[in-house]
Amino acid sequence: VRRALAAKVAALGKRAKKIDWPEGCMEGTWKRPFWLPEGWLHGVKVGTSGYTGRGLQVFITPDRSKKFYHRKDIEKYLGRALSAADGAPPTFDELLANAMHRVPAVSFSAKQEESLFRCLSDEEKGQLPKARDIHFCVISARRTADAQSIKGCMVVQESFKAAGVAPRWYVDAKSLGEYRRLGLDAVEDGGSLVGARNKALNEAKRLGKACCEVSDDISKWAYYASLDTTVVHRDDKEANRLAKAARRLVVSPVAAARFLLARMRAHEARPKLGGVLPVANIARGLAHASATTRHFILGDFFVAEASSCVRFDRKLTLKEDYDFTCAHIERYGAVLRCNRMVLDVSHYTNAGGAVSVRSAEEEQKNIKLLRSKWPKAIRPHPTRDNDVVL
Repeated sequence: VRRALAAKVAALGKRAKKIDWPEGCMEGTWKRPFWLPEGWLHGVKVGTSGYTGRGLQVFITPDRSKKFYHRKDIEKYLGRALSAADGAPPTFDELLANAMHRVPAVSFSAKQEESLFRCLSDEEKGQLPKARDIHFCVISARRTADAQSIKGCMVVQESFKAAGVAPRWYVDAKSLGEYRRLGLDAVEDGGSLVGARNKALNEAKRLGKACCEVSDDISKWAYYASLDTTVVHRDDKEANRLAKAARRLVVSPVAAARFLLARMRAHEARPKLGGVLPVANIARGLAHASATTRHFILGDFFVAEASSCVRFDRKLTLKEDYDFTCAHIERYGAVLRCNRMVLDVSHYTNAGGAVSVRSAEEEQKNIKLLRSKWPKAIRPHPTRDNDVVL
């Protein structure tokens, strides 16, 4: 609890709301009850642990004169039953305290990252960029309205912080102030997901740096070093067995981006776009070589060279990364996908972001546009109605 509250204070700084807590009470990290009326404070009793170690919840009247520990006692005091209709939504400060309690301490092993870079050839090691040569960008929108989404954002921020980098966040204008209250280096996006992506690419180009774009809901970057030279064709059972026994290196997003750029720059095809396996199941990647040049590059985590002239198509609201991949292959002849690097990502389910515009109708509209642009490259997915295969 104290770690979460300290992290909240560090994020908000002077922007934290000042509350005069009654003696014996303090701020907690519990979620505000849905039935608690507006004006009531919700904290914990000092010196208690409660059933979960988060402290005994205490509810304080708007005039700060009385304290209660149970809903039934509040209802008796008010003379009526409380329901969701009586409740007030949590303040941003309350959301952040609750979210920070869920954020794990993030750290990376120097030995694991050294092992990652040992997977590079001598030529690739010679192309390994410094972190300062990459513009790290987090693409985000509408992720500050609930604790789970805030937690996802803070896990990404802490992952970069642990690697010594402060990324720039490209966010929607309406939420910009709240992102900044989180202590993030946030700027307005270009009015949409695609606008944000292009703004990040253009800023990286202006700085003369490669661009690394990152989604706001990634919790882990991993590389399966022991499978670097392994390829398994048409044998899912064997692929799953190897995947289960494989050694996984958990690395920082900064190390992952540097690794991808080193492989791209040393590759004979000289691709200007690089990414990772688009699924978390490494067994699926064993059907291909460690690095391939004609496969889909997922928009959740990719690196693009400053010299690339390709930009995202503003007509697309979803599946823009399929178009971006095709455009790179058409213009430069290749991309580079690292089929032994995977992400842990919260797809489709987290509030805000692309989820707020995703629907079957919107998916089909974008699929139609994709297939009209790339009729020989994009085909319908054989089992999922609202998906495609490149």
